[in-house]
Amino acid sequence: MAQQSNPQTARRSLGAAIAVGALGAAAWLSPLTACETQQAYAACALDPEVTDKGVCDGKGSSTSGKTSCRVIKHPHCAEGVCLSYFGTESVCTENCVSDGDCAGGGFCWQYAEGEKYCVPSDRKL
Repeated sequence: MAQQSNPQTARRSLGAAIAVGALGAAAWLSPLTACETQQAYAACALDPEVTDKGVCDGKGSSTSGKTSCRVIKHPHCAEGVCLSYFGTESVCTENCVSDGDCAGGGFCWQYAEGEKYCVPSDRKL
């Protein structure tokens, strides 16, 4: 004898399947939609070709003689800017107007006309 289906049971089963599917999709998508904040002055790598081709500029430090370099739209920086301050290790940074805009006691430094960036305080020359 064939078993009759109960509409109420079928609805509950369908509801449970939808709920499980939605939970699975949420778990799978959560890493894609999570918004992570980047640590202030996270390290970022500058391609050696950038400096070799003379893309870096600046006046140079009187002590090191090295110039500063910045890459806009760097893929590893949340704000997009990777900066090497007079040859120091490059870090992700952001635009600023004054020292108060910079995290961790950093200072606001004028890279070029109309371009100011935050630099970690331990890098001040």
